[in-house]
Order: sequence, then structure tokens, then C-alpha cells
Amino acid sequence: MFPALPTDLTIPNVTRTVSCVLLAMCLTFAYGDARCFAVDQGTQSSGRPVSGAANSGTPDASAKDDPAKSSSAESSMPDEEEPREEEPGEEEIAQLIEGLASSSYATRMRCRDRLMRIGLAAFDQLREARNHPDNEVAIVARRLTSGLRVQWSTQSDSADARELLSEYGSHSVSQRRNRIEALARLPRGDAFLPLLRLARFETEPVLARAAALALIGLDTRKDAGVADLVGRASKTALRVIEDNRNEFEASQIESALRQQERISSQWLLHYAADLRNGQLEVGAWSELIRSNRDQLSPDEASSTSETQVSTSELLKLVWTTAERAIAHGLPTEALEIVEANVDLIPSRTRDLIETASWALENSLYRAVIAMHAAHTELYRKSPILLYSAAEAYSRAGIEEGAASLAKIALAINPLPERSSDDESEVPPDDGAPFQPNQPAPMHPQMIESHAQAHIEIATQLVDRGLFQWAQKEYEIVIDRLPVDTAVSSFARLQLADMLGELLRHADVIKTLEPLTQRIDQDDEFRDRLIARRFTYTVVQSNMDYHRGLLMIEQGNLEGAKPVLRKAFEMNQENIDILIAMYRLDGGEQWRKEVAVTLDEQIREAYSEVEDTRNSMQRPGPFRPNDVELAKRLNAYAWLVSNTEGDTERALRYSKESLRLTPQQPALMDTCARCYFAVGDIKSAIEMQANACEEMPHSPPLERQLREFQEALAETQKQGNEQPGE
Repeated sequence: MFPALPTDLTIPNVTRTVSCVLLAMCLTFAYGDARCFAVDQGTQSSGRPVSGAANSGTPDASAKDDPAKSSSAESSMPDEEEPREEEPGEEEIAQLIEGLASSSYATRMRCRDRLMRIGLAAFDQLREARNHPDNEVAIVARRLTSGLRVQWSTQSDSADARELLSEYGSHSVSQRRNRIEALARLPRGDAFLPLLRLARFETEPVLARAAALALIGLDTRKDAGVADLVGRASKTALRVIEDNRNEFEASQIESALRQQERISSQWLLHYAADLRNGQLEVGAWSELIRSNRDQLSPDEASSTSETQVSTSELLKLVWTTAERAIAHGLPTEALEIVEANVDLIPSRTRDLIETASWALENSLYRAVIAMHAAHTELYRKSPILLYSAAEAYSRAGIEEGAASLAKIALAINPLPERSSDDESEVPPDDGAPFQPNQPAPMHPQMIESHAQAHIEIATQLVDRGLFQWAQKEYEIVIDRLPVDTAVSSFARLQLADMLGELLRHADVIKTLEPLTQRIDQDDEFRDRLIARRFTYTVVQSNMDYHRGLLMIEQGNLEGAKPVLRKAFEMNQENIDILIAMYRLDGGEQWRKEVAVTLDEQIREAYSEVEDTRNSMQRPGPFRPNDVELAKRLNAYAWLVSNTEGDTERALRYSKESLRLTPQQPALMDTCARCYFAVGDIKSAIEMQANACEEMPHSPPLERQLREFQEALAETQKQGNEQPGE
């Protein structure tokens, strides 16, 4: 029930009442019925206990020799109402477990059935009984705690949570781990109680610890659920709601894990203490991690016990604690925790890359530098590790060290040098004797392998915003290999895309021109590229597009018109060309010509959306899917929002595309532009900021965010100036 309104409606009372109502609503919507975690979560029997004297209310004479009968007889009631079994005590459960070793088959079955009906209330004692000296008891205890007969979900769980927990106990360990990870991606209110339930009752210690870490990790996320429910509430009201949510979660953890000795339970109880205190106790977590280091298993395989933890699990706890410290505004403490546990990182390239990427994402640059110092030899063999260290040195302001490491990384996959005028194929290794005064020839397959490695590294560097180093990786392939090789052509196209996003139009032309010239001169080369799905018209169109943009930058508007027109005619799927034509101030006649083309394209984009919708309704193997429809919706929305037309429809289409394929940065970018087109600048900024968060280091996304922010600042400036006019 929501609190009643006070009779004296003074401002403080109204504020308190509104806060209480909001709190009750938020906790109800976010967590459902708080009682849902209690032991009676659907595991109790709905019928009467099995007992020969159930209807008489008199204990069966044989009950004293049969713990199950005794338990059932005591819970029988002569009333007409359906009886509910009383909460069993530890002594009764212990008797039932011992009854599993009875010489009477009937007694063993009754004890087993009674334990099954008791369910999770008997979990701890059954878990201990898995090591019972009587094999019969141990076997039954293992079966009962295997999870197959446990109701892992409750009616108060969200639909998504119930789906993930359906038949949970029947899956393998790896499949259950995947379910835990999926639960952790749900909103905090939907994920909390199911994860707590798994951390409490999962029989596999590794999965209980995984659930505990996932639950603690909820503290690092930006969960807008509460804010969405209360709208634009004051910071004070939101703080009250957050404090009460923390109190609720802490009480649930403490109630569920009281007197628990499992490692996962100790982690969660520390977390509950943080929730109650309203802050992260870094010292307590550092001490807990040091204590867990004494419980490290000798290898990953032996970490399945309750008393040992694996290195990867403890490292995950270190990461989660550091992320929470950053979220709580304690970056220095986060760095100290990571640096104190660098030695936990396995001496394997894959693990070092994963940890370095995580540390860079969280701006823990000194931690990456410490990793480099501790694993120098492994770093010198991996370009990605070297670049991660170089990035850390650069972010820390040590540019000389960064440049030195980047140079070493570039040289790891060597390619044969050739003269600048030599466009012939690289000579293969012909098996001739080694000549000490000449470089040994490389096998063509090794050359291609090294070239591919440079391209893959460059792609990763682009994703991390390290464009200068990515350019060098692309250029070493372009400079060392002939222009008519497929791998060199691919490097040119990738580099041109990167340079285009950086608006370096002249460099795009310089990169693509040798390729287009060779294609014009060499039909065999063109055929080879077509076989590898290279399209000449797309390449030529892209080069002309950037040639036109360069002319506009240089003030040559008349020269840009035919170049942009030609570029669009060669590749009408690139609607950015048409948008550039629309924005070009080329006079009345140019505007009319562009308006005709634009109207045709908008009509065609709308038709493609409707055709795709209709095709999705027809049965058949080639029916379009949601991704294809989202693509059509986004194309219409992007074109209209950047030019003219029904911007309200464009916004609806963009929102629909995001419902079909959520969290896609390119689609979020379009949605932000649609908001901007309808005049909702604040929503545009919010959506664009989310897109930049999903795809950091993207120059086009960052440019559009700056554009919106500048427009908002200008609007606010004009609003401030109006009263003085």
C-alpha cells in the first residue's frame, strides 16, 4: 500500500509524501513482491502431506519410526481449509536426511518426497549431506541439490528472467553460466533477485561465484529505470529512492546469506555492507581480496570446491571492485587495487590483451604500464599488446615511450621492401641457395599472411581511435606490395574509409587514385577484384564524392556540382552524396534539379520500407527479417532528417528501427538526427551521447554530438538575449 496523505499539507509533508509514493512505486515496479525470495518460492507442495492419518488429526502410530510420517502428522489439521505445511526446522530436516538411510524402502521414499516438498529450506543441510558417510544418503542428496527439482523462477520475476531461468537446472554448467551472464544484462530490478537466488542455491560453487560477481557488477551500471519512473524528479528525491533501494537490496542479501560460509556469500555480504553504508569500503575489499589469495586453487580445474577460488574468478573480483571504485568517484583507489594484483594476470597473450583492453577502457593507464613491465617478453611478441602499452604511455603523457613501442609493433610482421617504381609481383622463394649479402626471399603465402595481420591490427587501432598508428599499419601494406594485389587493394579501401571519416578528402583521393587508374588499365585485375566482390563503380564514386567535398572546401562550388552528380549516379545507395548535393549552395537551377532527385529518392525509400513490410508477411524461405526492415527504415530516416520531408515520420521510422535492432550506434546516430530535425535538441544530444558511448572514438558520431551541443548553446544564448532587446 502507498502511504496515506497527511492532513496538514505543508510543503515539507507534501515533499516527504511524494518521495514515499515514488519510492514505493519504484521498488514495486523494479523488484515486484519483496517476499519472492523467501524460501517458499514455489517449491512447497500445494496438496496435503502424505500421511495415513492425515484426515484424523491424530499422529500415525508408526510415525516415531518414520521421520517423514512424523513430520506430516504434526502438520495435519482437522479444519476443512486446505492445510499449509509449517516451516520445517533444522532438526526435522536432519531427521529426514538420516531417514534416507532407513532399511525401509517406504520410509526412504517418504523422506525423499518430504525433502523435495521442503525444497530450498533444506538446501544447506542437503548440500552438506552430499558428503554423507552413507552412500545412499549422499547419492540422494546430490540428486536433490542438483537443481533439476528446484523452482528457480518465481511469479514476481520479470518475463525475461523467467524465460532465462526456465529449465535452468537441466542445463550444463557452461549453459547455466551463459544464463547468468544474460541475467546480468537485464535491468537492475529484474536481475537482482534471480542472481541472488542463484548465488544462494546454485550447487556448483563456480556458478554461485559467477552469479555473485554478476550481482555485484550491477552496481557499476547506469540503470535509468528509477529515473524513468519518476521523470525529472529532483536530485534529492532520486537520492532518497536510491538509498532506499540500497537498503532493500542489503536486507535481501543479509536475510538470504546469514550464517553462510561460501566464498560467494562472503563477497555478497561485503557488498551488502557497502549498500548499507552508502559507499564503497575500498579497504575492506582489499583485505577480502588478500584473504582470497590464500584460497587460490593450484589450477582452474580444482576451483570447483567451496573453499578455493580460481585465479580468473579472483581477477574478475578485482576488476569489478575497481569498476565500482571508478563509479563511486575513486579512480586512485581503483588503480591501487589493480596494481596490487597485477601478478594475478596469467602469463598468456590472450589474458594480457583482455586485461589491457579492460584497463584502457577504464583509464587505468598506469596498470597497463605495470603489466608491460611485468611481462616485457610477451609484449615484444604481440603487436596488439605493444600498441596497448603505447596507448597507455601516450595517455600518461610519455610520448617518446609510446612512439618507441609503436615502432617495434609495426616491425613485427615484416614485409619485403621494393622500389617505389616497381609494380611487379613480389618474387617468390624459388628454392635457390641462400645468398648472405642479399635478403632472403619470402614465400608469397607468408607475405599475404603478414599483410593481413597488419590490416587486422589497423582495424583494431581504428576502433580504439589510434588513427595515426592505424594509418602506418595500412601504409606498410600499400607501400610494400604492388597495387594490383588483392590484399593491397583492400588496405587502400580500408585506409580511404578511415581518412574519409576524418574528413581528409585530399588523402582519400591520393589513396584511391592509383587503384582506380590500375583498374582502368588492367581488365584482368578488374576481373580478379570482381571475383573478390570488389565493385569498381563504388570505389570510383567514393573518390569522386571526396573530390567534390574537397572542391567545396576550396570554394570551387561550380566545379563540385558535376563531380558530385557523377558520384551519385555511379552509386545511388550512398545517400550521403545526395545530402551533400542538397546542402551545396549552387543556385536556383541546382536546387530545383536536386529537389527532383531528392523527391524520387525519398519516394523510393518509402516504397522500400512498405515492400519490405509486405514481404515479411508472406511465408517463404526468402522472407526479409527484422534487420533488413531496420535497414530500410534507417535509410529513409537518415535521408529525410538531413534534407527535407516528413520529419515526424522519419523519427517514427528511426525509433522503430531501434526497437527491431536495439543499441546499434549507427541507428542511434540517425535517431539523434531525427530528434534534431523536429527541434528536440536535448533529446538529440542525449541519444547522440548514447551512440558515442556505444561506439567511442567515432569521428562522425563525435562531430554530430558537437553540432547538437553548439546548436543548444546558441539557442540558450538567444533565449537569454531576448529579454534585453
